[in-house]
Amino acid sequence: MKRIGCILLSVVIFAVMGKAQNATKPETVFVIQKPTVIAFFTPVTEKELENDPDLNEVLSDFQLYNSEVHEPFARAGIDFQEADALSFKIRIGKTVQTFRTGKIGVGYYFIAPGKEPRVEYGVMTNTDLLEIARKYFGIPIP
Repeated sequence: MKRIGCILLSVVIFAVMGKAQNATKPETVFVIQKPTVIAFFTPVTEKELENDPDLNEVLSDFQLYNSEVHEPFARAGIDFQEADALSFKIRIGKTVQTFRTGKIGVGYYFIAPGKEPRVEYGVMTNTDLLEIARKYFGIPIP
């Protein structure tokens, strides 16, 4: 009888451990207090990057252009974040909304308190990002 109890306990422990290891990471919550741009992309594995040179190139361009806007955005008072997820949450005050990246899976979410969000899909150059931010936020960006 003790042996059956130990076996059942072991099965339960392994089942719980398996579920914990397979659990998805919690959705990121971005707290918006000032003009913000969230650059998003669907997570990819190393194997996917190795098997698809075009995907690797797109992700490289995405990262390059993002790195080039950090400083100008910071000087203009714009927060720049990145999300590698299929969805994320936006909190402004007490309101929380979920954004799903959709089929394209890469793009930019522009948001500021008191404004409706603007979503641009696809990889954008640093010049394009700066121009859209100027227009959307209505502030000069050096």
